Amino acid sequence: MISEPHPTVRRMLERMVSSLGHEPVVVGGTLPTPARLRSADVLLIEPADPAGSSLARTARAANPAVAIVYAGIAAPAAELTRLSPNLAASLAKPFTIEQLDAALQQAIAHRDSLGSTP
Repeated sequence: MISEPHPTVRRMLERMVSSLGHEPVVVGGTLPTPARLRSADVLLIEPADPAGSSLARTARAANPAVAIVYAGIAAPAAELTRLSPNLAASLAKPFTIEQLDAALQQAIAHRDSLGSTP
């Protein structure tokens, strides 16, 4: 699940995630349904975006095993670091597709260690 405030970056992330063999779900202006959040394996969020931090908190409540990948220019806000049991990786923009792939693989392994099953 991708939450990115900038449309161009959001489309690029969607294409990158797809090219790596994953099925991205892009979050728009509203939060996904609780059922959709429970089925999320990995959240790729911009930590400086309030919608991303809200999504992370809501998703963690719906699915305690969801893995979170921060992808931003700024370091994650202190509020988001409280979600650290679910923080699997952090990417500094700009990043390569290889770095994204490594972060997603790390997130999947982290999710599995928290007890989620695909």
